[in-house]
Amino acid sequence: MRYTTLVEEGRVPVIMCVWKRIDRFRRTLELLAEQDTPVALYVWNNNFGEAARLDSLLLRSPVPAQSIHSRRNIGCFGRFYLARELADTHDVVLFIDDDQEFDRTMATDQLASFEAESLAGWWAFRYLPGARSYAERVRVDTPLAPVDYLGVGGLVADARIFREPALFRCPRRYWFVDDIWLSYYAGHVHRWQLRRSLAEFRFHSDEKDVHETLWPTKVRMFRYLKRTGWGVSSRERA
Repeated sequence: MRYTTLVEEGRVPVIMCVWKRIDRFRRTLELLAEQDTPVALYVWNNNFGEAARLDSLLLRSPVPAQSIHSRRNIGCFGRFYLARELADTHDVVLFIDDDQEFDRTMATDQLASFEAESLAGWWAFRYLPGARSYAERVRVDTPLAPVDYLGVGGLVADARIFREPALFRCPRRYWFVDDIWLSYYAGHVHRWQLRRSLAEFRFHSDEKDVHETLWPTKVRMFRYLKRTGWGVSSRERA
C-alpha cells in the first residue's frame, strides 16, 4: 500500500503523529509556516474519529500537508510507515511531536545536523556504562555529541533506514515506544552514528502526555533489547 501522494520538490518532509492534540494542530502549522527552510508536512492520525476535523484544518494549512487516518491506534510507529514511503524520493526526513514548540530555524538547524548513515535529535541521552535499566542515563545538551538514545520528536534521519524491512519487525507490543527501537536498530544493528542535533525544541505542557504511562513499557523493552546483545553505552561498544 502506498500512503503518500504529496511529494513537494525542494521542500523538506516533516513527519508527525497526532492523537489527542487535534486542538493544538493549528499551532504546529503556524510554526512550520514560519520556517526559513521550506517544509511539507505528513501526518499519521491515530484518532480516526477526528479525521474530518483534521482534514478541515489541513485544507487551510499554510504549508503543503497530507494526512493518513489509521482506523486503529498503532502509536507513533505509524510515522515510520510514512517515512518508508518518503524514503523513495527523499534522502532525509524530519520528525516532530505534537506537543513541541520550535524556532523558525528548526528545519535549517536539523539539516545542518544531518550526515549520511546517522540520526541526530534534540531529546538525546547517553547510558551509563554497564546500564541495566532504562533509567540509567544522562541527558546530553552538547550539539553533535555522540549519544546512545534519541527521542523521535525532534529527529533528523537518513531516510534509508526506513527502507529496511527488518526495522518493521519490531514486536507489536513495543510499537508505542518506537524511539528505543529506532535507537537500537540504527545504533546497534547498523552501527550508525547517533548524535545530539543543533536544533532546540521546547515542550508544551498539558495533561495529555503519555510519558509516564509508557515508562513501564520502555523499561521492559530496554531489558528485552539488552538480552539481544544491545551494548548501549559507547564504552560497552568499544
